Amino acid sequence: MDAIIYKAARIVYFLNIRIKRFFHRRIFHSQTSMFVFILAFTFSVGLIGLSGAGFSIQKATVSSAVLTLALFFILFSIGVFKESKRMQENELCSFFHFSRSNMNGIKLQQLGFLESDRDKLNLLLNNQQPNSKIDFLLISDNRMAADYKKLFRILHLLIEGGIVHFKKAQKEKLFRLIESTFTLNGSEVNRASLNSRFSEWVNEKETEFSENLEPFRKILKR
Repeated sequence: MDAIIYKAARIVYFLNIRIKRFFHRRIFHSQTSMFVFILAFTFSVGLIGLSGAGFSIQKATVSSAVLTLALFFILFSIGVFKESKRMQENELCSFFHFSRSNMNGIKLQQLGFLESDRDKLNLLLNNQQPNSKIDFLLISDNRMAADYKKLFRILHLLIEGGIVHFKKAQKEKLFRLIESTFTLNGSEVNRASLNSRFSEWVNEKETEFSENLEPFRKILKR
């Protein structure tokens, strides 16, 4: 008896594995295959159920087709909504909330931007990705390279709540936003420099931090 139970259990076990693999490889591997499976299943169940309830084949087929079509539109609408939401969530610009909606009235040269980049900056402040990168031109005091910390200060004032207390996940999104949106004095952003300059910036002494922030605060208040 034990041997029969063992063999039956093995058969059920292997059948279960094969069924799971079939569903995973043939049905659940893409949204389209899941979509088709659900619709086909709905049509089949509807047809069998209505036929068993006494409907003629013709009426059962038409009714099942109508039910399946209605389900198609429901699933399609849900799929479009979810994909749209996923795309919006993955859009880096939409992750941040900005304290300004435009740069009108601001002398961009004082912030290290070209006047020709005003429209791009306004797009960014409205959570839209500019078509081309914005060049940040303020250089460090002791070298010709653009100053990452000055860009951090400007973004700290523009992003609601600031960026100084950003943790790992938030910093990653911020760095990706900077990489995809800005160049620094004509050069592409260097991730290693972003990390090191951010650490230097957040670890500035409180008085130094405030003093360095104040000139940009005055410009953005105009």
